[in-house]
Amino acid sequence: MSVPWAKAPGHRDPAGTRADQREFLESGLVPLRCGACGSQVRVRKASRMQTSVQWSGDPAATCPEFAARVAAGEVSARIDTCPMLRASIEDAVAAGRLAVSDG
Repeated sequence: MSVPWAKAPGHRDPAGTRADQREFLESGLVPLRCGACGSQVRVRKASRMQTSVQWSGDPAATCPEFAARVAAGEVSARIDTCPMLRASIEDAVAAGRLAVSDG
């Protein structure tokens, strides 16, 4: 006898889902501008090794590094980050403008 696969019931707490989404996508993110090109991003440092960067638009539209790499055929979503943006993030941590959550 075959047992049909049963889908889990739909989640019935949309307010909780929105709160979880907000916590994951927005909590701890602080605005930061790249010192080289001025691109505005939001950043969270969960640890010394882990950095979350959220762009508000297409990085290739404001960051010369992303623009050059996309023009060369790379996919923007697969580019880890720009070295100048990484340096700006490290500078913000060193200056105390960006906290590291675990440290």
